Amino acid sequence: MADQHLRRVQDHASRALAPALKPDASLAEIIRLYRSFLRKEELRIRIEHRGGAGGIRVARQRSELIDLVIRRLYEHLLKSAGFEKEPFTLIATGGYGRGLLNPGSDVDIMILVPGRAAAAVPAKVKDIIDRMIPLLWDVRVNPSHAVRSVAECVDQASKDMVTKCAFIDLRFICGDEPLFDKLQTEFRKHCLKGHEAAYLDHRRRDARSRHAKFSNTVYLQEPNVKQSCGALRDYQNILWVAYVKTGAKSMLDLHKAKMLNQMEYRETEKAFDFLHRVRNELHYLEKRPNDVLTLRLQGRVATNLKYPQKRIIERCEAFMKDYYHHTRNIYQHAGSLMQRFELAQEEEKPAGLRSFLSLRGREKNEKPQGETFDGFISRGGLIYPENDRIFKEDSGRMMRLFQHMQQRGLKFSPQLRQLVKENYAIISKPFRYRKTNRETFEAILSRKGEVGPVLRAMHRVGFLGRWLPEFGALTDLVQHEFFHRFTADEHTLRVAEQMDALTDIVPETQGQKIIEHLFHQIEDPYVIYLAILLHDAGRSTDAEHHEYASAIMADKVSRRFSLSMERRKLLMFLVDHHLTLWRTATSQNLEDPSVIADFCLKVRNRPSLDALLVFTYADSRGTNEASWTGFKESLLLQLYRSACAWFEDQQAFESRLHQPLEELKAEVRAKVDPSYEDEMNAHFAGMPERYFLFRGADSVVRHLKTFRAFYRSLRGDTPETALTPLLKWRALPEQGYSALTVISWDRHMLLARIAGVLAANNLNILGADFFTRQDNLVLDIFRVCTTDFQPVTNERILDAVQKKVEAVFASDETDFTTLVPRSTEPPDPEWEEMKAEFPTRVVVSNDFNPLHTVVEIEATDRLGLLCDIFRTIGQLGLEITHARIATEKGAAIDTLYISDTSGGKIQDRELLARLREELGRVARA
Repeated sequence: MADQHLRRVQDHASRALAPALKPDASLAEIIRLYRSFLRKEELRIRIEHRGGAGGIRVARQRSELIDLVIRRLYEHLLKSAGFEKEPFTLIATGGYGRGLLNPGSDVDIMILVPGRAAAAVPAKVKDIIDRMIPLLWDVRVNPSHAVRSVAECVDQASKDMVTKCAFIDLRFICGDEPLFDKLQTEFRKHCLKGHEAAYLDHRRRDARSRHAKFSNTVYLQEPNVKQSCGALRDYQNILWVAYVKTGAKSMLDLHKAKMLNQMEYRETEKAFDFLHRVRNELHYLEKRPNDVLTLRLQGRVATNLKYPQKRIIERCEAFMKDYYHHTRNIYQHAGSLMQRFELAQEEEKPAGLRSFLSLRGREKNEKPQGETFDGFISRGGLIYPENDRIFKEDSGRMMRLFQHMQQRGLKFSPQLRQLVKENYAIISKPFRYRKTNRETFEAILSRKGEVGPVLRAMHRVGFLGRWLPEFGALTDLVQHEFFHRFTADEHTLRVAEQMDALTDIVPETQGQKIIEHLFHQIEDPYVIYLAILLHDAGRSTDAEHHEYASAIMADKVSRRFSLSMERRKLLMFLVDHHLTLWRTATSQNLEDPSVIADFCLKVRNRPSLDALLVFTYADSRGTNEASWTGFKESLLLQLYRSACAWFEDQQAFESRLHQPLEELKAEVRAKVDPSYEDEMNAHFAGMPERYFLFRGADSVVRHLKTFRAFYRSLRGDTPETALTPLLKWRALPEQGYSALTVISWDRHMLLARIAGVLAANNLNILGADFFTRQDNLVLDIFRVCTTDFQPVTNERILDAVQKKVEAVFASDETDFTTLVPRSTEPPDPEWEEMKAEFPTRVVVSNDFNPLHTVVEIEATDRLGLLCDIFRTIGQLGLEITHARIATEKGAAIDTLYISDTSGGKIQDRELLARLREELGRVARA
């Protein structure tokens, strides 16, 4: 196929570029002809790409096209200058040197000149070089170039590992071929031979450093198709090492040398082609060398690569599942090959292909040295098979293998990893039901703090999903929903690792101290780790509420594993309610006693509550570690402590809610100056009853002092500025936010204006409580943080908020279209379509709370969304009494408690319908 393309391009060139060979052809005419030829051929290649051509095919065709243009221009310049022999050599380097050129990739060339130094070339040769490079730019080849001699190349490659890698990919284009051969010989002699160990060490450190930058996982939400784990660089890295160590130049060479079996070779090559196809599409879409597969681009790439699903969100999920599947294969196979090279080097054996053959499978009569047990051998921290028949002799060894790895701290040897894959058929239904295998698995999950690594090892070799098919269905499963950063299987493994980390964590917060203590108190970790494996299993069913589907699967597994009734109850509870603590804490009013009571009735008892808090912590951090903020921790602890109090003594808990106001007033009186007596009496008489629920004396004192500050500010005010709210900031670093207290006379659109000002200064509102006194004064309490979930302490930002508030409240009318800046960039149709398919939801209900109408909004977040929500509610003449705001990873999940002008629920059906309709319009805007 490649030869056919090359012949076709050569035929096109012969016809299209024939006028450039005429003696009277001007330079301008030659440039025009070459530009036109390149443009047409590039278009043909792009059409082939859009028609479904493979990634390698397209990249190779582009490389061949550029080769042809460079050769012809080189020949033209030599002929016009009267050269009879080749004066220098043109060499392709980098990706171009590998013969693969993506649409936006650099055309890296080296001009190799004879002699000891490039600076000493004859003037006539230098003149040709000086003419050629601008000419290549004029015809739109746009090369990056360097001019060097053989000696300079060898010297540079000896000093710099990056240059050494580039020189491994050198490819002759045209010119003095013997000079190119000389460079190859000198390079191997002086830069490679005898330096194999140092080169391997460098490539290993480089790979580990690069992998660490990308979280050591292929499952990034926005991966880099060139640099991320399992991406193109990993494929190339192993070939560089293979060439230096063995002389192998391709994966086919490694397959022939039996370092890759047929399946591994096929998977690796298929993945390599897929990644090039994705990279080609990215470059064509962006019209530049962009290698980051952003959320904005994923839907467009999936559409252009002809994924057949009707909805764009489904196309995107199918495409990303393929991406993760292919990059996982490269990541694992490249890692296995690198391990073979490292083992060979440690054994100080000859760096040839034969030595690596012996690592894949020892001679039948030869066994590796080390401790022998149960058909395995441990050596150097790795576990090897005694022979290729160990699993056929005793299938239970495949489960015990992981127990040995856990107990002895061992990792897979390349041979054993491959042997497991060759014996997948053993993991059958009888294997899953065998009692001894279930008992071994239970023992593995019972070693508190040591479970995550062995589960990951099981998953990497494909064992875990076959042993537990309910988990296997999650492999590479992408679900574009709010908050989740990883695929379902990667998330599950990370939750187990977060659970493990509680055994040796150094608590930094009060919440971590409590959670660590509770984890150490758990006597049966088996159930909680099993719940981790199953809590998201229902996602594979595409059910609307995956936790229900997960619970059904957990019940099935509990029966297959013959769990006792007590264990089964705890497993079902954790799986079915793994989101209950989180949802309640982050979306409901925790000062409402009915919320606490309802939550406790679901949880049923204190041991279940303790286990659920530990589970919720690990699940949250396994979803996105950065999302565990001080504010969210404080919410979970508030709910946990309230629930503990409820379980301990329900009557005492309820009595605390109804503490006589006179008792609270007496506590406040003891903490303030006597001059506050009248103000205190007015405050207690005028604030609504819900203000005093769970509110301590210190909080009331702070508010009294803030009200006094507001009164004093009125003395110097003009009538025009008297309605400007008073802002009082209090940083709470442990909670990860600042409390912003706003005191003002009640006025139209007060909340919308404050929300708009905060949004205009890139501040997040995490939650808020709103109170109106009988004297028409408003006390609003906002919990506000920066975009990185830190308290607001920057004086410049605080000053900007103050000035903006003064400007906004200087008039009764506010132009909300200018209050929060809107993007001026034209909308991306695919991205807009993709956002439209996120689960936007508006629920308006009078059933959730006995006192208020509750509105739940779930939508893609945007700057000014909360401002628009508050404005819409205000325009309908309704009051917001409490708000719980969650903003994270592009999502807004808000819960608002609303009342009518009388302070009760909204009973007017037409008004309820209009509220739902208007908020739905705002959420989808």
